[in-house]
Amino acid sequence: MNVTNRIYNILPRVGQTLALNVYGFNNLYRKTLWHSIIENLQNSEYWKTEEQISYVSRKLRAILSHAIQTVPRYRSYSSLLSHINDPDGDVFSALLELPQISRAEILEDHLAFISNKPNTYRIVKTLTSGTTGTPFTTWMSRYNFILGDALGWRRTLWAGYKKGDWIVRLVGDPVVPLGDTMPTKPWRISWIDRRIYFSTFHLNKSTAQSFLDILEMKKPAFFMGYPSSLEILAAFAIEGGRQLKWHPKAILFSSEPLYEHQKEIISKVFRSPIIGFYGSAERVISASQCERDQYHLSLIDGYIEGQFGILESSQPALVTTLVNKVMPLIRFSLGDNVNFIHNSKCACGRTLPVMEPVITKEEDWIETPSGRKISPSALTWAFKGVEGIRQSQIVQSAKDVVDVYLDVERHKWGSVSSILENNLNKMFFNEMKIECIRKNVIQVSKSGKSKFVINRLKTL
Repeated sequence: MNVTNRIYNILPRVGQTLALNVYGFNNLYRKTLWHSIIENLQNSEYWKTEEQISYVSRKLRAILSHAIQTVPRYRSYSSLLSHINDPDGDVFSALLELPQISRAEILEDHLAFISNKPNTYRIVKTLTSGTTGTPFTTWMSRYNFILGDALGWRRTLWAGYKKGDWIVRLVGDPVVPLGDTMPTKPWRISWIDRRIYFSTFHLNKSTAQSFLDILEMKKPAFFMGYPSSLEILAAFAIEGGRQLKWHPKAILFSSEPLYEHQKEIISKVFRSPIIGFYGSAERVISASQCERDQYHLSLIDGYIEGQFGILESSQPALVTTLVNKVMPLIRFSLGDNVNFIHNSKCACGRTLPVMEPVITKEEDWIETPSGRKISPSALTWAFKGVEGIRQSQIVQSAKDVVDVYLDVERHKWGSVSSILENNLNKMFFNEMKIECIRKNVIQVSKSGKSKFVINRLKTL
């Protein structure tokens, strides 16, 4: 936990609200930047296929040339430069000459993937665990970082956002200190940027009714959340016999796939369109769902092999950044299967490539003895910034027992296990017995995929 979070957590609730409202001014400034970027991107939403291919080709030439000349991992491919830089050459076939890259390879030697001439002095370091629970660091320019946020915000604009609309967030925002196990108000409000923050970590039968009360009182235009958290809240609403008179313009989700059973229960309670955003924490690729329920690839942040039908699609998808010159990820394996619907004409009028919804792996959630249900995406917060983990898995084996399997180098085991036990104890309010277990091979399913969270009580 950084110093800012520690200071925030010791403030009284009024002080925390004030801090969030001060931060709200930063959000307003960021929103101004997003709108400026999105305005410049509007023409790209209606480009013809030939214009899209021309744009991506030009950006690919630039990023591949830059990587080969400045990134240690790609220096041995200098013989490709003449082909790549030839404006009449096939840059897509040249791309295939470069190796596929995995997170594991980057974790082994991340410095080999960092440019010695990043062409920017403002570098942002992002730490993420993703839903695999494997911490991963990406370096990028500040513009690259802001662009990723802007593309996510564009989904909200497509959904009908108007200036002054309120947005509720049921994601991993740690706005209520985890040390407060029974908060009277498990939310915080920022009037400056019109955001209401619900604490995902405090979601139980009692707080769910409080959340629903706030929704009906404030009547926000948008409700943003993890699908698993939205499902949990909707289930509590049905269980409590709540029939909401309010419904938002849209439910916005990301970070997890939305399954049909989740969509059914969320729709039943909130009676609103459910609109998704697909993106990678590395900010190398993204897609937004339009008002006609189609996922459109953003096009300008990254290239997915197969998106134009020029190259055969790879599964899992291989992506190449078109923007990040600090740490160019080339033919990077996302771990997700991405399929395109070629020659599709969306009724929304946009010509951006159309993707099928991305379904990765279905996750369980952890249920504490007091009845709180914690989604896998919320649990990844315990892993953020913890270095040395190759892979991890959380297994609830009993009502009050959680086993955490970790593939960690022996000399890092003590510090990693201690930090995770401390982080998870806070998330579980010390209700659970947590045991970290060092394990070289993490359990996988018949499909070959590993689940980050397994609740064995659900199968009993």
